[in-house]
Amino acid sequence: MVHPYIVNTINASVLIIAGLIGYFSNAAKPPTALIAPFIGLLLLSCTYHLRKHNRFVMHTVTSLTLLTGFLVVWRIDPALFAWNRHNILLLLMALSCFVAVALYVASFLKERRTPNNTIYKDDL
Repeated sequence: MVHPYIVNTINASVLIIAGLIGYFSNAAKPPTALIAPFIGLLLLSCTYHLRKHNRFVMHTVTSLTLLTGFLVVWRIDPALFAWNRHNILLLLMALSCFVAVALYVASFLKERRTPNNTIYKDDL
């Protein structure tokens, strides 16, 4: 099982890189394209606390990641969908968020099912 802070770092990096590519590839430079990189920076700033197994931060990161996934999917217009760079980047960011949430929940369940809660304590 991958540690949640590693998943968070990868997901935040995908949000930052894909969001900035989407922003700089658009000639209009809409400010809404910077929402995903900003959320990626917020998630990246929580990595230290995830490494220290702060449960409040873990739940906050999970809910923020899920909301970000829905926000990114919501920006795709199904009536005008085409396989262009913009929609592929949005799908990549959404897929990254949903996979990260699934891995967070899997780590919650695995840690909850261990009798002595020592599943991720090896890296402290």
